[in-house]
Amino acid sequence: MKINLALGISAIFLSLSIHAQNAKVTLANGTVVEGEMQEFSNMSRTPDQIKVLVGGKLETYDPSQITGFEINGDRYISRVVDLNINDQFAQNLRDFSELEWVLKRVFLRVLIDGTVSLYTYRDTRLHYFAIKENANVELVKLNRLNKSTINQYVGQLSILFSDCNKSMNTREIQFNTISLKRAVIDYNECVSGGSDYIEKREPADISFYVLGGLNLTSFTVSGDGPFAGYQADPKSASSFTYGVAFDIQMIRKSRKMVFYNEILLQNYVFGGYTRNQVNSQQYIDYYFDVDLKYLEMTNALRFNFGNETSDANFFGNFGVNHGFLVSSKGSEYSNNVFYGTETLAERELLGDDISTYRISFSLGIGVRYKIAMAEMRYGFKPKVSNNPITTQTSPLNFLLALKVF
Repeated sequence: MKINLALGISAIFLSLSIHAQNAKVTLANGTVVEGEMQEFSNMSRTPDQIKVLVGGKLETYDPSQITGFEINGDRYISRVVDLNINDQFAQNLRDFSELEWVLKRVFLRVLIDGTVSLYTYRDTRLHYFAIKENANVELVKLNRLNKSTINQYVGQLSILFSDCNKSMNTREIQFNTISLKRAVIDYNECVSGGSDYIEKREPADISFYVLGGLNLTSFTVSGDGPFAGYQADPKSASSFTYGVAFDIQMIRKSRKMVFYNEILLQNYVFGGYTRNQVNSQQYIDYYFDVDLKYLEMTNALRFNFGNETSDANFFGNFGVNHGFLVSSKGSEYSNNVFYGTETLAERELLGDDISTYRISFSLGIGVRYKIAMAEMRYGFKPKVSNNPITTQTSPLNFLLALKVF
């Protein structure tokens, strides 16, 4: 149930990252229009059509209507290609004659433009296309289960690079974006002195924070048998918390969606009491008191609402919390009363079952103003112990973070 909730909330946050972005579209007749791209994300499949808000009117374009478009510094062109439709893991193929293709006009993302140009297209997997002298070819690699891998792209690149006067060992080229880009850049340097365009990747936008705040936690205690009826005492408590954090942008040239990471030192001080009674003269009282410190690491998706250029905006985040026990103090004892005679006995604290590691989920909302952020975050009942006494915490954190750089 918790996993389904986590996946659902993550999907909601990812869908929020698909927001309006400025775009420049070149129509088939050469006219250039500018507007706001709607429902576009380079994190998902390449779209079959794009929607652009131009002068207050929503226009829809498919690859047959435009020659290309630019968005957030990325370039796309429209092109008719032979698209390989085999599954990336095709276990029953014997040779290349069994590869299946479909002729299709699509949008291709430009990685390199030059004597040899390199493009990508994404459907259920990522496709690479190379174009030379106006002829295009899809570079193919098929990983066959329990059989040898088909590395057709190695021979394809050997033919494309054959007019370079220096040795280029295509067998050392890996089937990934970084390696293929490096190979095409080297080839273009060899035959024409360089490439006309190379997709640039800006370094990750990372921000670091120090933070502190107040942890207001409610406690629940339960047990079976002689421990039934346990009551937390106190039922809630507060403590100060502090730590460090950093976040990384997940969308190029945008901080709408960031991957937020945090380490907090959290303190939980509480106790419990119950009575196992036979009659008014014969009963056993059970007590415990604990003072626990957890180093809690949070990994969260954070979505920033509103205008990114404004001084202030609201945000929401969903995270996974990992708690590591760093300090455990306390005591547990029983007082056996038998017709006026009392016998005190020490017991193992919470049955020696205090969690040294625990995982839970959290939801938070907050506001950012310039370099400061204030957040309220709720944790979904991570357990401190499970047997024979079950103890849970429900932390509500009020945090203030300051960006240091």
